[in-house]
Amino acid sequence: MSFPTIEVVYRPGTEAFLANPKDTSLVKPGFDILSQQKGQLQKYFGLQHEDKTSAYVVVAWEDLEDHKRLMNDAETYPRLGAAVSKFFDVKAPQNMVHVRPTSDPFKAFEAPVTEIAYFTPKAGTSKDAAEQLIDTLAKAMNAAGSADGVVHAAWGPVVEKENVLALFIGWTTVDAHYKAITTNTTLAGLIGQLKDAFDFELSHVEFSAAP
Repeated sequence: MSFPTIEVVYRPGTEAFLANPKDTSLVKPGFDILSQQKGQLQKYFGLQHEDKTSAYVVVAWEDLEDHKRLMNDAETYPRLGAAVSKFFDVKAPQNMVHVRPTSDPFKAFEAPVTEIAYFTPKAGTSKDAAEQLIDTLAKAMNAAGSADGVVHAAWGPVVEKENVLALFIGWTTVDAHYKAITTNTTLAGLIGQLKDAFDFELSHVEFSAAP
């Protein structure tokens, strides 16, 4: 079974977006253009919990080539760029990656808060070992379930960054995340292994579905 390619893009939000990051009127013009594109599936938007300034958009595509086709469209892509200026500070640098998840990721983005983490293997950690460890963590998160505040976890490789793995975890709250990885002994043990095997970065975003 194949799963969609997930585009994750973020850059500083506009003043209007930072003032009201759930205002669907800000994203609707851009999302309407996206909805017209071949292979475009679901869309989510939100504000990063940690810095309170980064606007995030997640777009699911049937295939990476569908997004590349849009980016190469000399008429539509500039229109999209103008439309997203309502919520993205388009003068600031953009960060964008594509992830190929190994399972259905959507429940993670539909949770009250979503952890987005990127793992880069340290020297001595093989590709197979890295993937096995992240897969084990994702399965352990899903097994922990609602008792530990987990809604859903999914992972996959990052297309643009060789050997980097992405993990999406839906949580009931940010506090639930940090409580779970200290009080659940299985998760705590796996987190210890992760710290030995990877350099990693993570953030949390409260996503809303496309209007």
